[in-house]
This record gives sequence, structure tokens and C-alpha cells, in this order.
Amino acid sequence: MTPGWLATAITLCGEAQDATVRTYGKNEVNLFKPARHRVERAKVHSREMIECWNEFLEPHPFAAHLTRTNATEYILTVEQYEEFPQELPALFGEWLYNLRSALDYIIWAAAAYSSGRLPPPHEDRLQYPICDSQNSWKRTSQKLSVLPQHQLELLRTMQPFASDVDANYLGWINRLARIDRHRRLTIWAARIVTADPIAHIPSGVEPRWEWGERMLESGYCDLARLTFPDSESAEGVSVNPRLTIDPEVSEWGKSPFYAERKFDERLRMFMVFVLAEIDTYDYDCTGNLEARRSLTEEFAAQCDERRSRIFKTPTPPARNAPHWTPAMLLKSSRARYFGEELSHKLD
Repeated sequence: MTPGWLATAITLCGEAQDATVRTYGKNEVNLFKPARHRVERAKVHSREMIECWNEFLEPHPFAAHLTRTNATEYILTVEQYEEFPQELPALFGEWLYNLRSALDYIIWAAAAYSSGRLPPPHEDRLQYPICDSQNSWKRTSQKLSVLPQHQLELLRTMQPFASDVDANYLGWINRLARIDRHRRLTIWAARIVTADPIAHIPSGVEPRWEWGERMLESGYCDLARLTFPDSESAEGVSVNPRLTIDPEVSEWGKSPFYAERKFDERLRMFMVFVLAEIDTYDYDCTGNLEARRSLTEEFAAQCDERRSRIFKTPTPPARNAPHWTPAMLLKSSRARYFGEELSHKLD
């Protein structure tokens, strides 16, 4: 067989099927399942980012240098000697895309259960709202009138403007995803997450230590400064920097809240938060027990009480009757009936 996409030949042998046999297309499907799949894809991209970062570290692209800047002062600088692979920001963009898509899928699914229609009405206007201001929320929420009032209130409580804007994970997903989607790849940097330098000081005089920068931008950062009382006590100093370095996204790294958290911890946090949001609307709309795991007893009870009054099984539009056209078929034969000539073509 020649390389390429595999072809599948289907032959139906035996009696004609009864018209009541259920097929996949007629089975009820949980509409929140695609949102969960997007988060699973984000998990794959997060693992790929880790693998790519570890490969980048193999040739030791960072080094620390202690420079005497004057008679009594030293600066401990960390420098980067290799460019980041473009695969890192590309994978990060795909990670963002999947999380942002998962959020939008939540609203589409909730609108379908609320309206009882599939697709839901005005589906082109539906997206998960992420608003930095009250005015933006007022404009955006008007497009979500298909949702019940209690879900609009849930959405409002999650908005950046209704909480700490810097700490709100939705705001960061939206800002970073917009950069990646509409402007460019995000700018990657590196962050010193732990630093425990040990100095060898022949004079035995204790210097004054001061911390400087933790994020490497444009390939370096001035991590620490040592200041001695006089030039004699500053002679012959050396330092073992004892550092660990994490990946960083320059735009994200300027956040006071997230700069204190390791990069892989942030990725995990965001994926957990998005999954919790999926669980919230899934259980509210469908009662899916798998979605019950992250909800409080009080909220789950509220969902159970109102579900039958508000939500409906979405009904797809009726299919149009097929337009039948004359068929010109080859003459039947036993070989053609059993698909023998197809198997020869696929060899």
C-alpha cells in the first residue's frame, strides 16, 4: 500500500436493518464534553512545554557572573547565551487557545440547554464574557440573554472588574490569548525562582546584601548587590550563586500576583480553574455526577432544585428529506457484493 491517509471500505452484509436501531447521531451527547476535551489538549501542550524547556536547558544556556563595579561593590549578574526556541511561545499560544475555547464552549452548551435548541439561538454572538470594567460587562452581557439570570450572576462574579484584576485568571487568559491570536507570539523570558548565594570572603567582613531583579529580560538580570564598608574588606570575593531558573512569559511576569508563583504551578492553576467552571455549568444544566466533584453541597442542592424548571434537552433542527436523484450503478456481482474488488484496490 502506498503511504498516505488510510481509506476505509465499508460493506454491509446480511438482512436490512430495522428502522428503530439507534445510531450515534441519535444518541444524546453531553454538550460540555468538547470543553473538557479542550482542557485535555491544554494539558498535552503544558507537558510539551516542559519537555521543550528541559531540552533548552541541556546545553546550560545560563551563567552567573560576579562583577566588581567599584572599590566596595559587587553585582551578581545572570546572563542567557542561547535564544529561546520558537516552539515555546507557539506551544504556550496553543495552550491559551484551548483554555479560551473551553470557556466559550461552556456558554454555547449552557445556551443550548437553556433554550432547548441545538444549535442555540444567535450562536454567533455567544462567547464567555471576560470584562475589565462594569461598562464592558453591561454591553457584553446583553448578548447572553438566552442564559438564565442565575447563570448571568455567576458569570458576573467571575469577572476581573468584580475582583482583584491582577489575580483574576480569566483576565490573564484573555489578555495573553489576544496577544497571541491578534498580534504576535508572547515574549518569553526566564525567572530566577530560588536564589541562595554563598560568598567566599577572604577578609571575613560581612557585606550588605541587596536583591535586584528576578526576571531575565533582553538576556540578563542584575540579581544581587554586595556592598562592603571599605575596599580592603572587599578584596578577593567569589560567589556560588545556587540558582534555579524557570521559564517566564514577559507580559505575565510583570504581574505582582503571578510573579510569586512558579510557571508550572500557574499552568496547573489555570487548568484546574477552567475545569471547575466547566463542572459548574455542566452540573447546573445536566446533573452530570462527574461534574459534581468540585461543587459545594449548597450549590449542588440549588442546581438540583431548579434544573427541571429551567433547562431542557436540546433538540436539533429537523433534517430535511433527501433529494433523490437517478443512480447509475455498475452491474451487481458476487465479488462486488462482498467488496472483493475494493480490497484489491487498497493493496
